[in-house]
This record gives sequence, C-alpha cells and structure tokens, in this order.
Amino acid sequence: MTAPTTAAPDLTDASALVGFGLQPRLRPLQHPRYRDLVQRCRLDRTFRTAVEAFADGLEMDLIEVHPVEGLVLHPRHGSLFTFRLMDHPTLKSDQRLVLGLAHVGIAARVYPFPADLEEDTVKRVSIDEVDGFLRHLVKRLQDATRDSDGLALPHAGLDAAWRCYAKLTPGRPTPTGRLSQSSSQRWIRDALDWLVDQGMAYNAEKDLGAGHFRLAHRFRLQVREAAAGAAFALLSDIRRAQLVEED
Repeated sequence: MTAPTTAAPDLTDASALVGFGLQPRLRPLQHPRYRDLVQRCRLDRTFRTAVEAFADGLEMDLIEVHPVEGLVLHPRHGSLFTFRLMDHPTLKSDQRLVLGLAHVGIAARVYPFPADLEEDTVKRVSIDEVDGFLRHLVKRLQDATRDSDGLALPHAGLDAAWRCYAKLTPGRPTPTGRLSQSSSQRWIRDALDWLVDQGMAYNAEKDLGAGHFRLAHRFRLQVREAAAGAAFALLSDIRRAQLVEED
C-alpha cells in the first residue's frame, strides 16, 4: 500500500502557511488566507504533515497551530532562525548576561508553575514586578553563596549573570529621559520590547500604566518548549518559594 501523496497546490499552501508563521506579529484574523490555512491545518492531518515537513526543512519545529496566534514555530539549535544573544553586534558580554537573565526572569515571574504553561490565558507583567523578582533572586543567591547550605547553581553563566545584575541600580535616567545602561529596568524593558517585536507581547502602557505589558499565547508556548532549561527551573523554584513567603 503506497503512502498518500500531496498535490502541488497543497504543497504551495503548506509553504505559504510556514511563510505566514515566520512573520510572528501577523495574526490569522488580520489576513483571510492565513486564517483559512490555519483552520485547514487544524482539521486536515495530511495537510498538517506537509506543513511540518516544510518547517522541518528549515530546522524548525511546529509547536502549535493556534486559532488566535497562528502558526507557532520554534527554531532548533543551529537553525538559521535561531536568535542568540551572543550574536548581538552591539552588546558587551556582561550586558548579554543581564539581558538573558531578564528574559528568563520574565518567564519565571509569570509562569512559575507547570500548570501556568498550560493555561491559554493572556498574562500581564510590569517592569517593576520583574525587577522586584530579580532582586529577590539576587538576594537569595547571595545568601546561598554566603551560607553554602542549599542552592546549587546550574551553570557558571547564571552565577555571572546575577552578579552583573546586582551591580545595577533599578532606575537611572539619562538627560534625555531614557533609562541608562546601568539601570536594571533598562534591560528588562529591552527584553519586553524585543518580545513585542517578535509578536510575543503587547505594550499595555495606555491601558495599565507605564512599564506594563501583556504577554501573548505565543510567548507561553515558546516558554513551554524551553521549560526544561536549568536556569528557568531554578528561577521558577525561587518564584514559587517567594509566593509561599508572600502568603
């Protein structure tokens, strides 16, 4: 028995859907053809297999076909579409560490429990909240370092990152009103602004006040895909402990 073949028009549609998915700020409701292809991919297993094959050729995994977010793709390590902080042309090594910690801190602050990563709800977060959590993290790790009685750091990169973060002040504006590079909240804003550019967050300052953002389903799905990482696991543990202390 031969396997079913995919007709040329179907292959064209599958490649078009992957093309839509590579535009992370585009949503199905904004584009009728994108909406129709998303619906087809959710209902037609043969068509979805073709879409997965196109994504696989680009070294990307199809992690969800969401009716609101559209095609959510996750690049594999080494993929052309992988973004690495070390590839950023203008950041110094300590700035990359702080920015990376800000990204993981946002995720752990909002999704501390495994169940949070399964809830299809839009979360809110503010720069102040993330900064407060990361300063709690720094204090916890400083205490553990002094006491030598409990908290094992997963790798040297995180150890260096929190030590760099500890040297920053929360908010130090420049003469133009922007936060300076010596401000921790500057790097948190940079991380959140990047998430907005990638279609994973929305600026909510008009509705909720300065420094507030909404995190999209797409961000939750990407965090869920990477949740096994040691840094995220450690920060999530500390966030859960913080919630218990606050209760």
